[in-house]
Amino acid sequence: MKILEYNEVDPLKVMYVNKLALDFALSPERASSIRQTDPRPFPCLAIYAVDEEAVLGQIGIFRLPMISTEGREDVGGIWAVSTHPEYSRQGVANLLLDEAHTRMREAGLRFSTLGTDRYRLAYNLYQKHGYQETNVWATALARWEIAHQPTRVRAQPLGSSGYDFVEQIFHDIAQEYLGFAWRHTPFASLRHAVDPADIWILLENNRVVGYALARLEKTLLSISNIVLRRNVDVIEAIAALTAELKSAYIQVKVSRPIEIASLRNAGFHVAHPNWDSFLVKPLVPEVSFQDAQKLFGVGTDQFLISWLDVT
Repeated sequence: MKILEYNEVDPLKVMYVNKLALDFALSPERASSIRQTDPRPFPCLAIYAVDEEAVLGQIGIFRLPMISTEGREDVGGIWAVSTHPEYSRQGVANLLLDEAHTRMREAGLRFSTLGTDRYRLAYNLYQKHGYQETNVWATALARWEIAHQPTRVRAQPLGSSGYDFVEQIFHDIAQEYLGFAWRHTPFASLRHAVDPADIWILLENNRVVGYALARLEKTLLSISNIVLRRNVDVIEAIAALTAELKSAYIQVKVSRPIEIASLRNAGFHVAHPNWDSFLVKPLVPEVSFQDAQKLFGVGTDQFLISWLDVT
């Protein structure tokens, strides 16, 4: 078994492994698009365990920008971890993780991160490799009558303002936070993964105070990626959205303790932690998981995170 980079393997075999393991089509065209529009992947894009002509598994490697108490610091990001089902439990993922961590260290990164689900089999594997759970994510559920409250905040669709406007809002507000509070512009993840129709601008007295992603599907309104100025109550933002997007039930995904407490006080059913997981691993002996928590404010109201920013 040997380790090769994306350019050294058959791209159709790569797509095959991704579809088998993740139901994700990393086609040659998609790989090319990622490389052209997103500066976060390592030059290798991903690494592969190969035995003769067979592609056994894959791990993608990102360099993610973050803000710490000391300023800007990039961290590693693991993505698209895939093993061909015929080669499961043969050490493929272990080998690739070790190689990915070595490359991150060589690039001068002190921490690696990843997003996954706690119910997945790979979750235990990541913990064995030194990743630790941050327990930042929460999911809240309520009927419309609970979520729809008097509010000073108003919600309006993005309309013709476009992604540039959203990125400028993020830039202005994120300066109040740590964590994933810095983004490359244009922000490829936003532009590739989010329909502009799902972006809602939040205003108070005609002043922009944030935005959120909101999608209405039959009787459920799902709200996520809420970016708010720190003096704005998340309950008021949700109430503004529910006034525009009426639904029987409201689901909200948040991460800041102040937001979790506010939702509970308003009568939402809150699961914290939920099944979503954000994991952190120290890459060098000079730092610890506790250092990462302090540097980036993980688990505090200063920590900003979104599924758009993690891998």
